[in-house]
Amino acid sequence: MRISNWKPQKFDGEFIDASLDRLEKCGEMIANDAKRRVGVVTGELKKSIRVTRLKSGENRNIRVYAGNKKAFYARWVEYGHGQKKKAHPFLRPALNASKPKLQEILRGG
Repeated sequence: MRISNWKPQKFDGEFIDASLDRLEKCGEMIANDAKRRVGVVTGELKKSIRVTRLKSGENRNIRVYAGNKKAFYARWVEYGHGQKKKAHPFLRPALNASKPKLQEILRGG
């Protein structure tokens, strides 16, 4: 059997989009778990947790962010602030707890 004129690169865009869809689903899972884990003082930090799909040329990826102008303290909560403030991580534990489900999603399940 001979296959002629087969151009797999023709489908690269579809493969990349499908992969990014799966990664975005993973990001949403992590963000939702992080929202459940974050302590609520004013609610601004919880509202600031979001998933962003970046597309700029060849640089395409999915990111989970926490913090904004109103919730500028997200990093301090996650990692602690100086020696007096104890850390209350919410993003890293959400990622670690989600790993088995993330692997399933990335495998196509």
